[in-house]
Amino acid sequence: MWYKKDNQEPEPKQMIVRSFFLGMLAVLPFFGLDWQWDNSPHLQNLWKIFSTSLYFFPLLLSTFSFAFLEESLKHFAVLRLGKHLQIHFTQVIDGVIYSVAVALGFSFAENLLYFISLLEYFDLSDSTLWNVVIFRSIATTFGHSLFSGIFGLFWGHAFVSDGVTTKHSFSSSLFFRHFFRTFRFHIIRSHILRNRISTRGHEKGDLVREGLLLATIVHTLFNLFLEIQIFGMPLTPFVVPLLVGGFLYLRKQFLLPNNIQILQPVRKEKKYE
Repeated sequence: MWYKKDNQEPEPKQMIVRSFFLGMLAVLPFFGLDWQWDNSPHLQNLWKIFSTSLYFFPLLLSTFSFAFLEESLKHFAVLRLGKHLQIHFTQVIDGVIYSVAVALGFSFAENLLYFISLLEYFDLSDSTLWNVVIFRSIATTFGHSLFSGIFGLFWGHAFVSDGVTTKHSFSSSLFFRHFFRTFRFHIIRSHILRNRISTRGHEKGDLVREGLLLATIVHTLFNLFLEIQIFGMPLTPFVVPLLVGGFLYLRKQFLLPNNIQILQPVRKEKKYE
């Protein structure tokens, strides 16, 4: 859907396919950690003790942690496009397109592995199996596309920005140097949401961290809506306005002049960090 909206300078199809497969590969470490958790009774017992003493907080912490892990893996996957991005990344919206392509690959592999794991408990003729798989496939595919689209938008702003770069590589933006400054979302509030370019300059890594954190928060809300109940009532219906509102916001970004104009000078004049 987003790929077709990029009608000024469409991304090469081989880059989109490569992004998709990188997203599939990003699932492997996540499922490896998940398997380690399932086969570590000692860790699970510690978590039960922790959970019973702090009520809702452990659920929030675990949900946020898993969301952060998934968004981080997709973040690193899209960066594995490496030098090819220097050639083809020319618009802010390109960040959305590449990130969503990675998200679709991630979601496809995640749903495939989830389906295989369910075969241990359900028969192929069981309608419950297909109801669960279909619902999960649709929900997680749209969800991952939204989360990564949000990150991709801010990553796109950072990529084409003439902001201040750090001496560290761009891929180090995930780590915790100045990480907690991002909770203020200063760059997003002051510039991105107002659709204006920063005139003072900023660290690209700061903007990426803000985008990653915002994507993680939306991902956390999505998972909580699917998992918890309040006074016996499920919050699953709230997933719909979350997804619809998010996609309408991303759709608007493809109409804004600052996001669709072709910006090449910064990319060509100096090495991207």
